[in-house]
Formats: sequence, structure tokens, C-alpha cells
Amino acid sequence: MRLLLLEDEEPALALLRRFALTYYPAATIVGECQQVAEAAEFLRTHPAPDLILSDIELLDGNVFTLFNQVTVSSPFIFVTAYDQYLVQAFEQNGIGYVLKPVQYASFAAALQKYERLRQVMQSAALQQLAAALPQAAPAPRYKQRLLSKSRQGVYVLAVADVLCIQLRNGVAHALDGSGRTYPLSETLAQLEAELDPRTFFRLNRSELVALVAIERLEPYFNDTLAVYLRNQPGAPLVSSSHRTPELRKWLAG
Repeated sequence: MRLLLLEDEEPALALLRRFALTYYPAATIVGECQQVAEAAEFLRTHPAPDLILSDIELLDGNVFTLFNQVTVSSPFIFVTAYDQYLVQAFEQNGIGYVLKPVQYASFAAALQKYERLRQVMQSAALQQLAAALPQAAPAPRYKQRLLSKSRQGVYVLAVADVLCIQLRNGVAHALDGSGRTYPLSETLAQLEAELDPRTFFRLNRSELVALVAIERLEPYFNDTLAVYLRNQPGAPLVSSSHRTPELRKWLAG
């Protein structure tokens, strides 16, 4: 907490200092000014304090003239013997008005009001900041299971068990580690969009392959690659030539 004190009478200044440090033991009193001109110069040349505790009549005039000389962003608690300035005080930066002779209870009540206002302002500022920040897009949710419908019923196939998906006679079929295939109702394009692209790759127009299923790659022809699956005898899958560079990047992570 950074406090600026504006008071032209030394006993009153000492009391103000003592009350302020009683309420805020860790506060820093960044300045003590007895004149409006002195306060204006301080505010021009220093960072704005968190709070200003100020008398109204200073050595060189009324403190309200300060607002005509310099931009003041800090809130004020006015500590004064004059009650006629109450309305003017709150038309400026006033958030508290304590009459002399100052009692600690009334001084502390003004600071409690300041604390409440500060908490409200901080909360509002955080809400505005949160609203202004771009919202992170929710992480996409990919399929964790596939459904294969047949005359016998519906088979639930975990995506983690799928080695590849192939288009056969216009119907997508999933192949699992046992070599069994399951017809699916989705198109290959739908499955490509619904499966995690870090896990499945579109090799060509008719095949998707799972990363964990790949055992090795071999050059094939015309910039294509033969993709051999783990524990799966028979002909390899073959990448299309225009997908081969992307396949290499995908495998490299």
C-alpha cells in the first residue's frame, strides 16, 4: 500500500501518519506535502499512490485546485475540520470524509470503505480482462469406440484395438489385432474427422491406419510407401504418392 499525505499542520500530519501505519503496518508513505503546488509536482513526477489522505485547506490554498493543475487518478480520503466541502469532495476523487478532531474509529471506517471499494474494482477489472481475452477453444473430443451393426446385433469395438480401417465395396471396415473385420456405418471421411489425427492417418482414398499398428515402412514405387502392420501377414497397405510426405511428418511426430 502506497500512501501520500497532504497536511500543512505538523501535529495533524503526525497523527495522520500514525493512524495510517496503525491500520496498514506494511504501508509505504511515499510523500508528505504541505502545499498544493508541492502535491502537484509530486504527482507529476511520481507514480500515482494507491490512496491520498488529505486535508482541504493547505498552506497555499484549497486542495481542490490540485485537480485543475494535474491529472489525479488516486482516490482521496479527506481529513478536515471543514464540513462544507463534503459534496465537492465526493464530486472529485473522494471516497471518504473524516472530520477533525480525528478519532481512530472514524479514520479506520473510512479505510475499510476504501478496502471494500478496491475489492469491488479489482473484481470488476478481472472480469473485464477475462472477457477481453480470447477464449481457448475446447479440446476436440474424438471417438473412443466404434459400433458395428450386423444381423446378430451391435458389436462395440474400442478404437484402441483398431489397426486400420479400409473401404471395401463402398463400406468402411475396421480391422482389429485378431484379424477380424467389422463393417461400420460411417463413411471414411466421417471416420477421419471423428478419430484423433495423432492416432490415425489417411493413407489413401480407401484406408486409414493406426500409429500403434505400424511395424515398418518400405519404399514401394512412384514415391509411395508400403506400410506393414504388426502381426498381420499378407499384402501391406500402400500410401498414395501425394500423402507420403505427410505420412513421414506424422510418423516423426
